[in-house]
Amino acid sequence: MKPAPHFLPPRQSVIYGYTRRMLDETATNANSFAMAVAEHYVATVAPDVRHVPFKLGEGDALLAAMKANGQTLRRYMDGTVKVLPVDLEDAWVMALPDPYRSACERDLAKRRGRLSIAAIEDAPHAPAVGMAALATEFAQLVEALAPALADGKLNADDLPHAKRILNESDDLMAALLGMRRQVTALLPEGDAAHA
Repeated sequence: MKPAPHFLPPRQSVIYGYTRRMLDETATNANSFAMAVAEHYVATVAPDVRHVPFKLGEGDALLAAMKANGQTLRRYMDGTVKVLPVDLEDAWVMALPDPYRSACERDLAKRRGRLSIAAIEDAPHAPAVGMAALATEFAQLVEALAPALADGKLNADDLPHAKRILNESDDLMAALLGMRRQVTALLPEGDAAHA
């Protein structure tokens, strides 16, 4: 007997879900977020392949652009426009502020059995940021595990905590792999191949 199919929600549903959370939980409004998406889109997608007519501007034109761009994003999110264009997905996700962007990237990567690891900056403070990320992710994993392990065992009663534990452990592994990549980059080329 074949296992029952396990259908994934559309990628756009994942993106819209994190966008709704971000809009609900922060002081960001749809129009200002739409401008951030538009700026990323115009900066990263060549003019000859753009499918979304975002507007940018200054002064009075900026207010009109914010309103138009906000309306465009709302049409995607409310289903008026059924499909999120592929060329818009990256700009939309990159415009999400953390922690929403990181969580969205994690869930999108997880769909293909991958981990999302942030790019390493070539800044002098990058190792300190990496250490802070490791400590933060470890603390969040411990926080997620605490209610599940409160009785000293992990069993079916802890199912309500499972998704958060898995998400936090994925985030910790991604931070650890990012730090490992930094250390590997320090090694001479021959040594790095054996790391």
